[in-house]
Amino acid sequence: MTIKTIMCIRRKPGLSREAFEHHWKHVHAPLIDRLKGELKILRYVQSNANEEVVSGFLRQQRNGPEKFDGVGQAWFRSLEDLVDVAGNPAAADALNALREDEMKFIDLENSPMFVVQEEDVFDTME
Repeated sequence: MTIKTIMCIRRKPGLSREAFEHHWKHVHAPLIDRLKGELKILRYVQSNANEEVVSGFLRQQRNGPEKFDGVGQAWFRSLEDLVDVAGNPAAADALNALREDEMKFIDLENSPMFVVQEEDVFDTME
């Protein structure tokens, strides 16, 4: 069983797309890489939603809401590891550093984050 956190990210109001993408890729990603041990993160993926034409069509077709600017995903070995990080004073500094950085470029109030249990249905990419 794989556990992961998913954050559907909207950039801070007034922040350009270019500034958002630069900070997320060149500041935030290296920060997560440095803190992955304390946070017990096994894998981290950024999915940047900078495509407009097809995304706009799909939203319109489904009468969907405005898109997110990206999706961040972090994998953990188990729910227990994630719970341990959340309650571990030793990880508190790492979590605080992440939050401080997120506040610089993410509209946290409009960027939902949740925990999922990943289950493969099929995988034809191998």
